[in-house]
Amino acid sequence: MKKKIEIKAAVLSKINHDLELKKIYHEGNLLRNQVLVKILYTGICGSQLGEISGVKGKDKYLPHLLGHEATGKIVDISPQIKSLKKNDKVILHWQRNYGADSKTPIYVDKENKKINAGWVTTFNNYAVVSKNRLTKLPKKISLKYGVLFGCALTTAYGSIFKDSKINLKRENKILITGGGMIGQSILFLITSEDQSITILEKNMEKINFIKKNYPGVNIIKTLDKINHYDYIYETTGVSSIIEKSYRSIKLTGKLLLIGVPNSKTKISINTLEINYGKKIIGSYGGGVVPNKDIDKIILHMKKKKISLKKLCEKVYKFKDINNIIKKIKLGKIIKKPIIRL
Repeated sequence: MKKKIEIKAAVLSKINHDLELKKIYHEGNLLRNQVLVKILYTGICGSQLGEISGVKGKDKYLPHLLGHEATGKIVDISPQIKSLKKNDKVILHWQRNYGADSKTPIYVDKENKKINAGWVTTFNNYAVVSKNRLTKLPKKISLKYGVLFGCALTTAYGSIFKDSKINLKRENKILITGGGMIGQSILFLITSEDQSITILEKNMEKINFIKKNYPGVNIIKTLDKINHYDYIYETTGVSSIIEKSYRSIKLTGKLLLIGVPNSKTKISINTLEINYGKKIIGSYGGGVVPNKDIDKIILHMKKKKISLKKLCEKVYKFKDINNIIKKIKLGKIIKKPIIRL
């Protein structure tokens, strides 16, 4: 019997409330395909904001852990795993590599009440993670910047190159709705290409950031004018923007749905245009396989000479996580916040 592990964690106990910072515990024994990781850095993305506000409907797993993008170091590993070893530095991601899921870990608080968790969580300084949610940190990628490969960059890469199958050898008319982390990551990956790119954004801090870092990008604040785009990457999940985006693609165009809408919202569209050739494509994390696609992203960055620095905010303390979440919601933090655990 291994020693019980004490863990610092931010727990979602109630929808639309602050996360509860508390100590939780794991018995220490690992099951098949489970890996114990010391989390060093984690990010916060829109999915966690959605979970906290209950956008997907009733949360039957409360109380539970959160977070799905991080970097860390392997502390312990179940014996049948051969592709990873103790002390390996790893990226934690919610997208699956090949291989079976482990059982989800069991955590308890000091009253022995169960704290639910999925196959990967990162708002905790130690995490029991399914092996298929881990990828070795590539050389020359820091632990801080490695967090970006846990969600934002992989999702953006897959949405562009796998889901939309865009042909960048010709100039396309592209719209990105929303200048959050996914929107910024899409910009990051394609602005070095010879493309006509527009972004829909109202937040003035984000607009100023985009003007400074992506001077060739056209910025609009509303989508009332039909512009007939070849590709629209919809990252907001707002139903009215989805409807307007659908109307704004060419009959041969593609609308990529990346943002997560509220479970109670619906959209209204004229489906006849789908018969004529319009395409709506749902993107689930870009359909990436991190063990294969992270290296492709790094190769793309090297070829285009683009730096990860412009995607990150400063590093924050874990104890400030609720304040950071509030600032993201208010639009005061506009790039990826990195939290050191």
